[in-house]
Amino acid sequence: MVSVMDALPPEGDEAEARELVSRHPVRLPTYKLERVHVATLNVDYAPHHGTGYARPLSPYRLKQLREEWDPLAVAALTISKRTDNSLWIIDGNHRRYVAYEKGMLQLPALVHSGLSRAQEADLYTKLGTVLGQTPWTRFQAKIVSGDDASNDIIRIAQRFGLELDGRYSATDGIVQAVARVEWVYARGGPDALTWVLAFLTEAFNGDRLSLGSLQLEGAFGFYLRYAELVKRSEVVQVMGPSGIWSWHNRAQALYDHVDVGPRANTFGLAIAEMVNDTRKRNGAKGKDLLPAWEKLGQFGSRFRDVNFRERGYMQYWTSLGGTGTLAPQHLGAA
Repeated sequence: MVSVMDALPPEGDEAEARELVSRHPVRLPTYKLERVHVATLNVDYAPHHGTGYARPLSPYRLKQLREEWDPLAVAALTISKRTDNSLWIIDGNHRRYVAYEKGMLQLPALVHSGLSRAQEADLYTKLGTVLGQTPWTRFQAKIVSGDDASNDIIRIAQRFGLELDGRYSATDGIVQAVARVEWVYARGGPDALTWVLAFLTEAFNGDRLSLGSLQLEGAFGFYLRYAELVKRSEVVQVMGPSGIWSWHNRAQALYDHVDVGPRANTFGLAIAEMVNDTRKRNGAKGKDLLPAWEKLGQFGSRFRDVNFRERGYMQYWTSLGGTGTLAPQHLGAA
């Protein structure tokens, strides 16, 4: 009878281990715990304060920190030392700011060396847990980090003359519902997002009222159920001349009288009913009409049941951000 030990292969020697490491080198970022002077730290702010990944300081968070400040409870900052020896905050910007106000000019910090700017941005999204980042600031950080999906979303939007900007805007052609765009892309891929944005821009010419969360999700729901049964051009010919308010009013009527689950579904069902109304006026029979609105789970490869916890961090699916006055973004600013 062969023992377990006999069945195991012999262990290699140290020379073999060194050879394996030389053939498959693993370069780890180096870091060490240091004291840093808060006035020497830089912040790679996202627009409109800069071109990077970090969200602006929050007045609410600053107020909270000032009230609860305890020098003994200040956790170490996370810092990146770049090749020019400049220090950049990845996590701890609010602590830095309040510490400076309190006269605490040095703080402990975990200082990383060898990080690229993209790695800084990726680490920023993973460490931003105390003050929940908005979908817009997370999306900006993912762009800087080189995230393939986020950059693909930007490319698709630009094809239709659209711009993503999670800050409040009353301008046509601006998609503020960044989280819902990511939601569509994650669940339907580039084909789904392309169909949805093409339909909305072709039918409503980038009207901002067509680019909200409910409209994006409703159009996506229609795509899942009917894209193989009706050409997009026919849907555009029906919805465009009817106008954005006809769509909204039809969805509202359905919401008041029909239970189809989430409210966004009423926008998808409204499209299906308006297409069928037009077909009926043109003499279509029952077999030529779009079928009833189905529940999820019957769409095959067109729908991806995504668990966003598997992506490495919690994903927030709301695009609503703060609209209050921004705090000063630099030390000593009034």
